[in-house]
Amino acid sequence: MVQPLLLELLRDDLSNHVASALINVDGQLRAFPIFKTAVHGLKITKYVYLDNTTQGQIQSASLINGEGNTLVHKPVSITKTETGLLIAFEFELQLKVEVGM
Repeated sequence: MVQPLLLELLRDDLSNHVASALINVDGQLRAFPIFKTAVHGLKITKYVYLDNTTQGQIQSASLINGEGNTLVHKPVSITKTETGLLIAFEFELQLKVEVGM
């Protein structure tokens, strides 16, 4: 039987691979840091914050690893004005066990 520790290690490993975000603003890719990471059980939420200095049409958001590889890509269509914007990426680990003989 899989122990909770294995799931926690997998969750943490997944979280640690995310280094930053690339946001497409008006057709230009811009790098943003991870603003916050929330962990609740086997759920991980990565937040990217765009402050009031970023304005324009947000066309997509991606999470990337330390080598610059895209891990998750999310197409969006948001008109960003002077107010801040928080983009959330949520992951949940699920375990499926099959017993065969």
